[in-house]
Amino acid sequence: MRSDVSSAVDDAFDRTKFCRDLTPRLVGSMVLFSGDRILGEEIAQEALTRALERWGRVGRMASPEAWVYRTGFNVARSWARRRGVEQRANARLAGRFVPADLPDSATAIAVREAVAALPARQRAVIVCRFYGGMSVAETAQVLSCASGTVKALTHRAIAGLRTAGLVDVEEVAVDVTPE
Repeated sequence: MRSDVSSAVDDAFDRTKFCRDLTPRLVGSMVLFSGDRILGEEIAQEALTRALERWGRVGRMASPEAWVYRTGFNVARSWARRRGVEQRANARLAGRFVPADLPDSATAIAVREAVAALPARQRAVIVCRFYGGMSVAETAQVLSCASGTVKALTHRAIAGLRTAGLVDVEEVAVDVTPE
């Protein structure tokens, strides 16, 4: 009896620690992926809720974090499909649709717009690798693809971001020749 209570307490602690550790990165990743702060928070909450509902199975996985990210991306894509249908219906009814932009710094807006312009898989790779801090292997697991695919998608996404005008500071050439 005592070991059952101890096991339940340990399990609850593991779930709580897992959620506490993952939430900030997951929320940030889903905000970046969806392009909307409130939606990103809702997606992250939904993904974590689904993980906790299935914790008996998810908690024993090699990477519960990858499962939660995959679930988050799936929830985001489902939301986007529903939102697209809603927008088309509203456009037919009202003749136009005007999205509301949140006030933000010019740099943050430029980054969000450039990332949002990427195809969904490239956007997911960028979010996982550079915002979520995942390795190539972890990203491959989250997206259910090969490591080589992650590398190729990352390469194409970075090229797309460069085309959009986002350049790493190290890549900016500075002319230091004396006049």
